[in-house]
Amino acid sequence: MKILRYYLTGAFFLFNLMTCWAQYQEPIQARAFPEKNTPEHTFKFRPDKLKDTIISLFTIENQLKDSILSEIFIDALLKDRNFLCVFKAETSKDILFSKEYFSMPNTKNDIFLGTLGQLWFSMYYFSKDHPLEFISNYIVKLDKANDSMTKVIVEAYHPQVVNGMDCCGPHGPYSRYTPVAPTSIEEYTLLEFIARKLGDTTLAPIKLPKD
Repeated sequence: MKILRYYLTGAFFLFNLMTCWAQYQEPIQARAFPEKNTPEHTFKFRPDKLKDTIISLFTIENQLKDSILSEIFIDALLKDRNFLCVFKAETSKDILFSKEYFSMPNTKNDIFLGTLGQLWFSMYYFSKDHPLEFISNYIVKLDKANDSMTKVIVEAYHPQVVNGMDCCGPHGPYSRYTPVAPTSIEEYTLLEFIARKLGDTTLAPIKLPKD
């Protein structure tokens, strides 16, 4: 029994040693982006009506068929099939993935857009010669401008990139997630999606980083 335990311990140590060789960290670089987007816009809707309307826009069917979202939110694992990432819209009364966010003050009127764990390739963050995988949830804030108009602001919530591997979890190496600053690209794209669905064509064109 002691001999068996000895060999098992040695095998476990060797396994950990081998898997930790896979540990690495890529540098995070950012493309030139002198003028970022301002992801906010005032719509001719009452706040209560607009909130319900925006939530109704984020169905799976609406998102998967949308040409605006497909410019940015292509699932990194299914990029060859042009499969889109989809967002789940939640409110303070409909919590599944947003419990942490809605436990904070001054959030009950917001809309939480959860990514369901999907990643896409960033147009802003890269490492050496390739874009980094990016993930973030998003918050849609609604501010009453007057009785018939509402200002909508889209903010990133916990944006991160995958820039390597860490070691070791119960099953070996795992992806390294590193917090980064918001890009304004994804936020503005979501705002464009909302605006087009509402029939508002007054948004300025999206700004993108320079190559």
